[in-house]
Amino acid sequence: MGSYCVSLAIVLAIVQASIVAYAVRMNSGLLCSQCKACDTDKCPPSDAYPHMTAFDDSLIAGALQSDYVKYEDRGVYSVPNIIGGVSTNNNSYFGWESTSGSASGYHRFRNYMDKCSDESYLSVDRHGRVKLRALKKLSDLSEADWKSVNPPKRLNHREFRFWVSHSTGKCLTVFEGKTKKHTLGVADCEFDGSNLFQLFAFRFHYHKAFCCCGKYNE
Repeated sequence: MGSYCVSLAIVLAIVQASIVAYAVRMNSGLLCSQCKACDTDKCPPSDAYPHMTAFDDSLIAGALQSDYVKYEDRGVYSVPNIIGGVSTNNNSYFGWESTSGSASGYHRFRNYMDKCSDESYLSVDRHGRVKLRALKKLSDLSEADWKSVNPPKRLNHREFRFWVSHSTGKCLTVFEGKTKKHTLGVADCEFDGSNLFQLFAFRFHYHKAFCCCGKYNE
């Protein structure tokens, strides 16, 4: 009987530790310290606001879409892909809202996570810098318009696409760097697929992802 009680106590301790660890993993302290605004009582389906990923499956993220990007930073980056509940240091967040930018087939992408500013649209300025900006602050609305182009057949799988800027005619591109966070910009399109860092796809498989401070889905 004594050994049974000891075993039961050990099992209960493990379960309790697991619950505590889970609570820690799903704590949105950093997110809430940067933006507490929340416009929903329940997170929408994650496929409504998918993540954009690069060819190497890294995550394309701006402010509040990754703990790797500080809120005051309006840049957009390729950062390590975080699956909800796996990391004890970084959370998983919702991604991009896609809307039709014009009748010509261009799209606009808004950072769904940023509920504390209006600088949330993926855009490129006349200097080729990719940033999150408000539509009203753009020199021309075409700076926030992007058009998809299919890659060559050998790369036309897993829903990868080129995204061409309406204002510059150049392609969204990940620029390699020495850190885990790589900068996004635009470069001449290489539609032959010779630059794999110009290929992006939207993914819908995220669970345990925060949609705002204190709110996450299952």
